[in-house]
This record gives sequence, C-alpha cells and structure tokens, in this order.
Amino acid sequence: MKKSFSLIEVLVFVSILALFFVAAMAVVTYSLRTMKTNEYKILASHYAEEGIEWLRGHKEDDWSVFTTLDSSAGSTVFCANMLDFSSPGPCGETYALGTPPLFKREITIENVPDSTSPDYINATVSVSWSEGLDVTVNTIFKLLE
Repeated sequence: MKKSFSLIEVLVFVSILALFFVAAMAVVTYSLRTMKTNEYKILASHYAEEGIEWLRGHKEDDWSVFTTLDSSAGSTVFCANMLDFSSPGPCGETYALGTPPLFKREITIENVPDSTSPDYINATVSVSWSEGLDVTVNTIFKLLE
C-alpha cells in the first residue's frame, strides 16, 4: 500500500529544510568574513614587522641621525607607506600600501619617557586597513656601547 504525504507534512518539511539552509548560509558568511579579517591581520603584521626591520637598519646606519628624527615636542609621526622619512606627518585617510592598496603604515618615534638621554628611542609601527582595524608593533631601540 502506498503512503502519501499530506500538504501540511510537506510544508513543515520544506520549512525545516529552509531554516537549515538559512542557518548554514549564516555560518558560512561569518566564517568567510572572519577568514578575510585574519588574512588582513597577517598582512598587517608583516607590514609592521617590515617597518621595524627597516627602522633597525636605519638605526644601525647612523644612530645620531636616527635620534634626531623625534621632535623636541616628544614624538614625531611619519607616514611610512614607502618607508622613508621624507615627509613627517600622519597618513590621514590615505591607504596606499599593499595590492590592492588597503593598508596604511605610520611610524611614531619618541624618546623613552623615563630616560633623559638620547640612548633610548621608542618606535611604534601601526598598520591599519580600510575596515578600521589595526596592528601595532612597539619596540625600544638602544644605542649599543
């Protein structure tokens, strides 16, 4: 004998199936967004570490020039998308780093607050991207005796 389903049974089954697919799509969408954010965090960390290594090389070249990069007001901010000190000042809303250009890298150089000698320089590299998130790497450079 053949069993047939009533219209209400079919509607209940289709409704439950639709709810399952909607929930699955929400999970997939959240996972993709999180994966993309993590990708940007990894790239931003790379750009920040690249900035620290560039500063380390600049410090090793000439400490006396390196210590004059901070202003007498306490700290100096550089837009370091191209890794140069030619134009002091923050990047503003310019995202020109990466392919496609989603990131901006700013370097802040200042004397260590507890130190009166120019033997310690505090450097902070901050990389942010157009979603409003950022990665910050901080280090203190010291003149080797």
